[in-house]
Amino acid sequence: MSRHLYLMRHAETLFNLQRKTQGWCDSPLTPRGVEQARLTGQELARRGLAFDHAYCSTAERCSDTLELVTEAAFGQAMPYERRKGLRELNFGSYEAQDQFLESHDDDFDTFYVPFGGESHADAVARFEADLLEIIGRPGHESVLVCSHGGIAINFYMRWREHAQVPFSTLSNCATYDYEYRDGIFSCVGVLAADLSSLEEPGMPTQARRIGAARDPR
Repeated sequence: MSRHLYLMRHAETLFNLQRKTQGWCDSPLTPRGVEQARLTGQELARRGLAFDHAYCSTAERCSDTLELVTEAAFGQAMPYERRKGLRELNFGSYEAQDQFLESHDDDFDTFYVPFGGESHADAVARFEADLLEIIGRPGHESVLVCSHGGIAINFYMRWREHAQVPFSTLSNCATYDYEYRDGIFSCVGVLAADLSSLEEPGMPTQARRIGAARDPR
């Protein structure tokens, strides 16, 4: 029997706007981020989606996003569990620094390790282990998880060969639908509200792209 994991990226934060590296450090949602979360909740309601359980990383930007989304979708915020395993990559001493300081060259996977951070491989292993523990719980047929852009991209790449939809971008509040069956996560769809009304000249909705290491996290 298959189960579904809906993996959502948090809404826009202050550090997103300031182009600062944001992993285990945190910053608050912007006013636009709050509206992104509310519109996303309305989109989930429009699609008639329902979730058995909800989880998020321990970052406040994720718990705030999850509360706003589920309140807009269902009339009141869902109960949820915060988990350290669902955190973003740890960027070590690059945390909260300007992103232009990063220079990955050919060691993208392990760039942050000498600075006290995680390798991409270690981070996605930690993330996946937590998701497996969650999705294996009884009564978890449809689970909503609010996490982060960088780790979500790494998770997609980990299971890319099984994906039924291509990866393009991961905008704030975009949600990737994974079917879990027989130990395999298959990305079968992408849910994204129309956030174009919130864009400003020179300031589009924050998005992560594969291979764009300096995009907002």
